[in-house]
Amino acid sequence: METGEKARRLQHLYEAIRNDSTYRSADMGTVFVPGRGSFEGRPVVFIGEAPGRDEERQEAPFVGAAGRNLNELLRDIGVPREAVFVTNLVKYRPFTSTGDNRNPTPEESRRALPYLNEELVILTPRLVVCLGLSSAKALLNDRSLKMGQANGTIFTGHGLQILVTYHPSPYNYRIPGKREAMAEAFSKLGKILSEPQ
Repeated sequence: METGEKARRLQHLYEAIRNDSTYRSADMGTVFVPGRGSFEGRPVVFIGEAPGRDEERQEAPFVGAAGRNLNELLRDIGVPREAVFVTNLVKYRPFTSTGDNRNPTPEESRRALPYLNEELVILTPRLVVCLGLSSAKALLNDRSLKMGQANGTIFTGHGLQILVTYHPSPYNYRIPGKREAMAEAFSKLGKILSEPQ
């Protein structure tokens, strides 16, 4: 699929999500946060859980502290952020009763998954990288998945190669063991990307 056709189909998909009255739960923001990045050829697609407050403000994925950590992990393997596509399973910010960010519920993930699958059909990725358990559990249809075992592992699901790693949140990034596990997974990604397609 040509880049222009991908852009047109993504725009159409994002409009469909915005117009779907069943997509957002009552405990989600009203600002739609689309995926962003390169979708030329067969890109690497990173999938987070959901936008946070910073992402909601800028209407772009992974622009807050977790995004800075993601950029650093990519820099370490020599991949510019502009060369990949970054999106989220859920495209609106889930929030708690006090207004803080939270992970999407299984039901919110279930409602978002068909749209994510369509997004991936359009993008035709070389590899999908799930950042965190929410997107990994949804894509792999495995509610019992544990990050301790899944980190750095490549799975197959929906006809895709899926690499799973921790979410690069500041909380995870401050824990040496989790930071090392993320670096390990990204090192594996770097090796995959150095192989000819």
